[in-house]
Amino acid sequence: MFFTIALALLWSPCVALAQLPAPVGSDVRVVADTIGGVVLGDNATTMLKLINKARAAHGLVQVRPLDVLCSAARAHSRDMLSADYFSHYSRSGESLASRLVRYGYSREGYSSWCVGEVIGWGKGIYGTPEAVFRAWTASSSHRTVILDRRWRDIGLGVALGSYRGLTNVYMYTVDFGRRIR
Repeated sequence: MFFTIALALLWSPCVALAQLPAPVGSDVRVVADTIGGVVLGDNATTMLKLINKARAAHGLVQVRPLDVLCSAARAHSRDMLSADYFSHYSRSGESLASRLVRYGYSREGYSSWCVGEVIGWGKGIYGTPEAVFRAWTASSSHRTVILDRRWRDIGLGVALGSYRGLTNVYMYTVDFGRRIR
């Protein structure tokens, strides 16, 4: 059994992070779906549907994908695989908040800003969106991030590559956010 989960959450000025044990590439088919004008690969689309189904079951609004958050999430998943690490912080020590601001999800011009993140990886049957999502929802800290009522925006990044000597590993990064004027 190979998978890991991680959690991160940041409310201006707090952060929430969550993490699964950890999977270089991007979601395998990037032509899968365009949701809200954002192109998502198959695994990212499935993960979005799982997240929104769980949120709906708890009476929460659905989150919508944003290009800037998807770009940040994809880059983080790829970076973790290419550098063989698993963390909410980049290998240079950049935090989730700094990473999202660098990609354009800024607090500038907003009275309130919060972000959160869950990361996970898996191989084989443990690398499917369903398996990683089940692991996240089995963890109270990850479930809390996914079901946070504040979220409106989401970025999903799925990469395929090698991790810790394993091949064909899927690395998932899901970034959540909300900005209020």
